[in-house]
Amino acid sequence: MKKALTFKIAAISVILIAVFAAIPLVGAQGTSYSFTLMGPNVSMAEKNIEGTHVKKGDLLRMTGSGTFDTSTFAVSGGGAFTHVNFDGTVHGKGIWTVTRFLSFTSYGGPSPGMQGGLLRIVIHAVNIEGEEFNFIVQISCLVNAPPGAPDEGTTVWAPFGPLFGEVVSGPTLFHLNG
Repeated sequence: MKKALTFKIAAISVILIAVFAAIPLVGAQGTSYSFTLMGPNVSMAEKNIEGTHVKKGDLLRMTGSGTFDTSTFAVSGGGAFTHVNFDGTVHGKGIWTVTRFLSFTSYGGPSPGMQGGLLRIVIHAVNIEGEEFNFIVQISCLVNAPPGAPDEGTTVWAPFGPLFGEVVSGPTLFHLNG
């Protein structure tokens, strides 16, 4: 009886050691990607946003690119933006940089250079007047996408909801980095 109990404890110990030793390896299997907003990505405000300059019908044009890693959560990148009022006048323009990785759902693709997915990042934007803003950006690429995936393009969100939440145009692409 004692011998059987000792064997069970030893077996369980070996299994637990193997599981705990494998955990870092599972985490290390993350993947490095890059993303490209191919030409300007344009999104539209669906309603007036109280306390902001955003009005229904305003457009946000974004260009840029970056990289991210799903295991280390490292992220970098940036680009330019232009906020166009619903009447066609330019409200503001500036630059943006990626500050934080939130999530990525890979859809896969036919080659490393052509991958689909849904990326959520936090950006820091500075307009030419020096005003600074932080937003959540969702980048969607429909290569190999499942039914119901968000429209291809870029949308911009604040903690309370979408600012420029309707995709107007703009192809995107994810690249699987070796």
